[in-house]
Amino acid sequence: MEIYQACLKDIDRAQEHRYPERLQSKILQRKANCLQKLKQCNISNTKSHGTERRCDGNHKQQELKGNPQLTNASSSLKLKFSTSKGRHLVASEDIAHGELLICEEAFVSVIIPDRGTVLKKSTWDVSITNCDLYCHHCLQRTLAPLPCQHCSLARYCTSECVDQAWKSYHCIECPLGNLLLGVGVFCQTALRTVLLTGYRQVLDVLLHQAVDEEPNQPYSADYKSLASLLSHSEHHKAEHKFLCALTSAALCKKLNPAMLRSMGTSLPTEDIVPLQDESREMQILGSAILLHTLQLHCNAQAVFIIHEEYEESSSSLVESSKSSRLATALFPVLSLLNHSCDPNTSVSFQGTSVMVRASRSITKGEEVLHCYGPHKSRINLEKRQKLLKDQYFFACQCEACTEEQRLTEDNPCDFCCPKCHSLLKVGKDELHCVNVSCAHWVRREDFLLRLQNLQRAVHKAQEQLHNNNLDAAIRRLMSCLSEGKEFLSQNHMLFGEIFDQLAQAEASKGDWTTAAGHLKNSIQLVNQRYGPASIELGHELFKLAQILFNGREVHDAMGVILRARDILSMHYGPDHTMVQELQEMRTCLLELPGMSLV
Repeated sequence: MEIYQACLKDIDRAQEHRYPERLQSKILQRKANCLQKLKQCNISNTKSHGTERRCDGNHKQQELKGNPQLTNASSSLKLKFSTSKGRHLVASEDIAHGELLICEEAFVSVIIPDRGTVLKKSTWDVSITNCDLYCHHCLQRTLAPLPCQHCSLARYCTSECVDQAWKSYHCIECPLGNLLLGVGVFCQTALRTVLLTGYRQVLDVLLHQAVDEEPNQPYSADYKSLASLLSHSEHHKAEHKFLCALTSAALCKKLNPAMLRSMGTSLPTEDIVPLQDESREMQILGSAILLHTLQLHCNAQAVFIIHEEYEESSSSLVESSKSSRLATALFPVLSLLNHSCDPNTSVSFQGTSVMVRASRSITKGEEVLHCYGPHKSRINLEKRQKLLKDQYFFACQCEACTEEQRLTEDNPCDFCCPKCHSLLKVGKDELHCVNVSCAHWVRREDFLLRLQNLQRAVHKAQEQLHNNNLDAAIRRLMSCLSEGKEFLSQNHMLFGEIFDQLAQAEASKGDWTTAAGHLKNSIQLVNQRYGPASIELGHELFKLAQILFNGREVHDAMGVILRARDILSMHYGPDHTMVQELQEMRTCLLELPGMSLV
């Protein structure tokens, strides 16, 4: 795999575990080969692994125009306060599209103990989850994880991560084992926050939080800033607060001084909780865990990863991708961004680091906004409002929601009239044709049922595609396309899904031209729905670039590669695997006769 640095570490570990004397010549020869390869390719150009890929923030920080008042943030951002918005960030100057605004290392992160398998179908009877594929300390993808020597839950990418995790928090968490799985990831994140901070600092901050606050003091990504995040305790239901308090108390009972002394010998002496578990110190510790558990309800940031997936049963060289939630983390500076259902930033992750970039040009004085999950292009107004109210306790009044509320009554739906194919408008229980001369209406319930049946047919075609029944899948998808045109608007996103699967099926058969035609139809719909700079469009363009490249459509491929590269770089940064693959395709095309540098 040409991952020579990782190979050398594996060789060292093999030697530590008494590699057989009779095989020493083989392992030493392999070590010599690795050292020779590293010398030839100049270590900096080798593929990275484990901590070699970890974002310690140093090289990313160089991209930022340093902000003296706001750590881990660009100087183009300014921290402001208002009674209606609280603390928030605005642009102190004009910000260009794609500019890096925040690069922040998580104060704390906990991998989610997800038991859902990554591979839906496997030849072997095994379950592969994100917990198996990513380091539990630095959240980097790992090829050969190193397990904790005392439990079956934690695993790491390198011995350095093993040692750092053990010294920082795992020596306390390890014996708690299944208890932490039972209390949930929020409570474990709250506990780890306290363990990483150290008891003395927790005590100092919580007891003196409101003392000597300077209005112009720099905002740092430290525990003091984290502790100042709102918990919204007045909005939480009494039952929820009681359950969180009970869980915190139960953890404190397990975290008795004897355990801390026996399991925490590697912790600094001043950070070990003294005296009895019913002491004032333990009460403060429990209070801190409770505070952070409540804070996480509104301030937790899900760390997402992108899986590149190849269809196992098909011969297609075109990969699809999906995002999944890897961990829960706290980022003090990122938490300053307010929500918008149509944000002007894009967030991506590299290990435990978050990068926030401008997803469009931002003018001086404009607020810099982040989407907390419900996006206008993915979730309708009513559901967005409910989700935000339930979790974040506010009624969203962003521009997207305000505009959508204004247009709701006259806005047509995604169905079309079966007679004249004009759009239908939503009534109380009926759908009415917007064409006055037609005036046809249908029962909304009937069209919703028809849509559900069509979605099931598309899902069935997807299963046929996964089972490599390509011709059957194509016939079913074409039938779905004809059925959809009878009652869906031409911009309905189900058409995008159908075209995408048709492209995948044709690519699996090696018909690159037909596949590209289907994917271009999907791209047109994605562009209309999500916008020309959206991450969704970037993923579709990435697939089109692969199809054109494999089909040897050189000039078309080059244009799509550059467009996909620009979009994905803006969202994920230039080091992402998809961006790197696009660069490799571009380099390959430039080597062809007659190609000029683009």
